[in-house]
Amino acid sequence: MTVVALDTYAVVKELMAAGFTDMQAEVVTRILRRSQNVDLSELATKTDLQVGLAALRGERQAGLAAAKIDLAETKAGLEKSLAETKADTLKWMLGAIGMQTVVIMGAVLALAKLTSH
Repeated sequence: MTVVALDTYAVVKELMAAGFTDMQAEVVTRILRRSQNVDLSELATKTDLQVGLAALRGERQAGLAAAKIDLAETKAGLEKSLAETKADTLKWMLGAIGMQTVVIMGAVLALAKLTSH
């Protein structure tokens, strides 16, 4: 961290010459002095931000790829389930039609026997 010397006496004198009271000039000078002691080592550099952004982009791309795979698997599962449901529905319909045919044929034969006597 680069340290720049601050001539507090000169700052106070300059502020007082500009119309500040003695107390105001001292407070402003104290604030300036404290601002010099700020640790800037934790601030992100442009490179830090670029690396972080690249990492986020990579994570986003990986997330999108995983989401596409999940979507494809879900679609395949739904298509399989739909095909099974269609087959079951067709089986039940054919069974019901067959049963109705047997009942109707039985009724027709029964009526035929009744009317033939």
